[in-house]
Amino acid sequence: MLEAVLRLAGDGLIGRAVMLGDRSILERVAGHKAGPGGVITIFDGNELTADARYREEYRRARGLGSLEGEILDRAMRDPVVLGALMLRLGIVDGFIGGVRTTTADILRTGISVIKADRRVGVVTAFSVVTAREGDDGIYVIADPVVNPDPTAGVLCKIAEAAAVFSRRFLGMSPRIAFLSYSTRGSGAGRSVDKMRLAAARARERMPEIVADGELQLDAALSPDVAKSKAPGSPVEGRANVLVFPNLDSANIGVKLIQRFGSALVIGPVIYGLGRTYNDISRAATVEEIVNLALLTQLQSQAGAASLR
Repeated sequence: MLEAVLRLAGDGLIGRAVMLGDRSILERVAGHKAGPGGVITIFDGNELTADARYREEYRRARGLGSLEGEILDRAMRDPVVLGALMLRLGIVDGFIGGVRTTTADILRTGISVIKADRRVGVVTAFSVVTAREGDDGIYVIADPVVNPDPTAGVLCKIAEAAAVFSRRFLGMSPRIAFLSYSTRGSGAGRSVDKMRLAAARARERMPEIVADGELQLDAALSPDVAKSKAPGSPVEGRANVLVFPNLDSANIGVKLIQRFGSALVIGPVIYGLGRTYNDISRAATVEEIVNLALLTQLQSQAGAASLR
């Protein structure tokens, strides 16, 4: 994390970074870039644990009673909770965590401390995929970390959120494919029906957006395959927003790209909370942290997560 922050600072790509960790270690490594006049401000979690402001804000966020002091004490020793409270209190504009914490813990804290933005209607996540060479295409994958087995209705809301996100931050005209092992009735099953229904609802709710499903991945991304498998599909094999049927398939798909592909994957970006709060994989590289930090800044500048 520190190496990523130093790279961002060195390239002039960040205004001010706030790092939460062991002050002695961070100050020794960051050198002159930390402290007065530097671009890095360091907060030591051990110093914040007894801070009455943080304790009261967590009590308020969780609705804790006076007899639940043990829960409060345990939370104050968790750096993820402290970072989320810094975001909630407006001390920072955006949050990135997860290098030493599971995604489940990051999400649990975000939902309980930051809270969902009800105007969005869903808490979801996206991974942004962009090819390194030979293709300037950008793709949004939904949802690789939040919703285990979303219903057709939830998938429709995820697609709506992905359309807003892709337009606002990536400058894309979203073309949404609802993915399946079936293309337009070539297979059968509950998941196939779910994706077909989700696509139909999305078209009703977003008539201005190109959307189709159910589609296999090749029919969604290859114009030649689309002509054969899905003639007349409005997506025409040029989808750039890929809605997966469940968390298993989306998460595995992203990690396959990271492991075997030549594309760059940014994220996951958490969407639908009241403030900009993002997760980073425990396997993340410095480059991946840098790219997510840049996207996090864009979200923060836009103001919270309700981007309509």
